[in-house]
Amino acid sequence: MKRLNWGLISRATIALFAVAMLGIGTPAEAWAEATGVSSNTTANADYSCRYYLVHWGDNLYRISLRFGVSIDAIMRANRLWSTRIYAGRYLCIPTETTYPPPYTGGSWSAMYWNNTSESGGPNWTTSYPSLNLNWGYGSPNPYYIFSEYFSAQYKRTYYFYGGTYRFTMLHDDGIRLQIDGNMVFDALSFVGGTTDVVDYGLSPGWHTLTVDYVQQAGLAYVRLTFYRVSSVPPAPQPPPTTSGPWNAQFFNNTGISGPPVATANYNSLNFNWGYGSPAANVPSTNWSATFVQYAYFNAGTYQFIATSDDGVQVFVDGNLVINQWQVQSARTFTANYYMGAGSHTILVKYFQAAGVAQLQVYWQFLG
Repeated sequence: MKRLNWGLISRATIALFAVAMLGIGTPAEAWAEATGVSSNTTANADYSCRYYLVHWGDNLYRISLRFGVSIDAIMRANRLWSTRIYAGRYLCIPTETTYPPPYTGGSWSAMYWNNTSESGGPNWTTSYPSLNLNWGYGSPNPYYIFSEYFSAQYKRTYYFYGGTYRFTMLHDDGIRLQIDGNMVFDALSFVGGTTDVVDYGLSPGWHTLTVDYVQQAGLAYVRLTFYRVSSVPPAPQPPPTTSGPWNAQFFNNTGISGPPVATANYNSLNFNWGYGSPAANVPSTNWSATFVQYAYFNAGTYQFIATSDDGVQVFVDGNLVINQWQVQSARTFTANYYMGAGSHTILVKYFQAAGVAQLQVYWQFLG
């Protein structure tokens, strides 16, 4: 019987252990690259592949440095569940990586208020490296902020590659997302916990994300993540053109009756009067107003969004689209309405009973 060479066995054992731990396979004689391959699509990006033949000694870290592509991007492109790779296998090296995008500012700036409307100066400011916050039944800061009925605003500027990005929001309670001041998603009046997803097209460059959050009662958490789903942004829709500003009339009663006591013109309906008055001749409580605008719309479905404290009604060409004519704290309402191409009359009615007075109305094209 031949004696076993335990030195060779030990070296082989160590080699196999290295294969298992480092993701290295058997030796390969050569490596190759190929370009111009048809595009691939994963859940996170559109890309073209350069194919690389893995050889002995390779690991994902070294490959990522060689091609300037993140380990995460290589794993997504090849649907790898771990970093283990084997010699002799071709890997798709994506020609671009877009997740996460580079960013500036270093962190999310955060402001908190001990009310649900971001009214007055903030009661506490701080910053976070990521927007992934879960306070349970507690407070963001028990020294300054209540555990219930508070609001917050988070802001950060990122550099985005051009394309369509998917934003995922986990929240309990309400949330609103704006990009460069444009409304992307509004569920600020939502009560409870849920997950919302919205796709939004962005041009290459720096863009500022603003997240507004409201906690009512119970659990409190907010999280925002995003990634690019396509290198091509959706075709832009021309915005409706207006024939003038909003024409406003104010009344010293809640029923829009009698002659108006004040008139004004506004470029947008975005008001938070707090406990004050919109005009010198208007009291701070028990008043009403109408706002009229004539606008040209391209054909399609539009979503009308109204936030009001207290009552609000929105009419399109005399048709009642949003009807929330009641005393209430600030809430957000939406309604989808198809518009034929041409000029349309938008009428907004509003009344303020007592307490805080707030009104925002706008619309966005759905398709």
